[in-house]
Amino acid sequence: MIPQLTTLSNFKDCIAYMNLPVYKYLDNDDFGILKVHEMGISLPFQSPTFRPLFYTFTIVTRGIGTYIIGNDTFELRSNHVIITRPDAFFASSWTQMDKVYNITFNKNFLTEYLPEGIDDIFELGAKNGYSCSLPQETMDYFEKTCLEIYNTAVSTLSCKDEFMANLIINLLFFLQLQKYNTENLKNQSEKHSPIVTAFRQNMENNFNKLVSGENVTLMRTKEHANLLNINENYLSKVVSSCTNKTVNEWINEKLIDEIKYLLKHSDKSMKEIAKMFGFKNLNYFYSYFKTKTQNAPGSIRKEYNHYSQEQSSFF
Repeated sequence: MIPQLTTLSNFKDCIAYMNLPVYKYLDNDDFGILKVHEMGISLPFQSPTFRPLFYTFTIVTRGIGTYIIGNDTFELRSNHVIITRPDAFFASSWTQMDKVYNITFNKNFLTEYLPEGIDDIFELGAKNGYSCSLPQETMDYFEKTCLEIYNTAVSTLSCKDEFMANLIINLLFFLQLQKYNTENLKNQSEKHSPIVTAFRQNMENNFNKLVSGENVTLMRTKEHANLLNINENYLSKVVSSCTNKTVNEWINEKLIDEIKYLLKHSDKSMKEIAKMFGFKNLNYFYSYFKTKTQNAPGSIRKEYNHYSQEQSSFF
């Protein structure tokens, strides 16, 4: 089943679009917490495709679901947690939802308490999300903290944003420790170069505007350097030395991720997808995609549709 494609990006708009309750305590789009299992969702459930401007932090105490973020698929089971980044296509499906908590926050919510931003404690790099299974003791702590955040959110405390932000930061630190147990640490001073951070944010903004139709030009190295008011060669050198990837490699990986999502999870034609990302020539779109993936775009769509039909028949 192909999720309905939307470009909705704000938290409350996404909730309302699915005809789910927008509770009174959800008084802005900066932050939200939901006891998803208490929202009256009929199972099996398939969400539309959104393009959120917020991080999603989901704690699955008991449940079975799937998140598709960009070209990445995350299978969620009991005692799983997942954090997903903004500025990427997002859809979810659930077959079991006994106890699931969902925390969302935008990039500015933690800034006052975490000036360097979320990447200062939880770096996703080019990945669209991170998921892992937690030991029962750690999961119990996560659930207890979720309930603290929820009870604070529905309260009338004057300083509740600060309290909730610090609880979220605490959970992120725990999750980062789990992530570091399985991945090698990178050099923090390099990873958090302000120029790299600004470039990546500008890149995400450019893709958001391409998808929404606000822009028809895919920015490359020259345009990014001009936007940052720095020399093109200097930008290339900083990004390459800090990330081991060139500016164009970052852009190409993001572009392929976006195209693959639309091929698999939308009914947009090749012509529409090519136009969305600034390809003025359909033949060049085909050539570019095949060069980067060793597959024709049509074969990606055909293979995924065949796989989806097989899975549907199986279940």
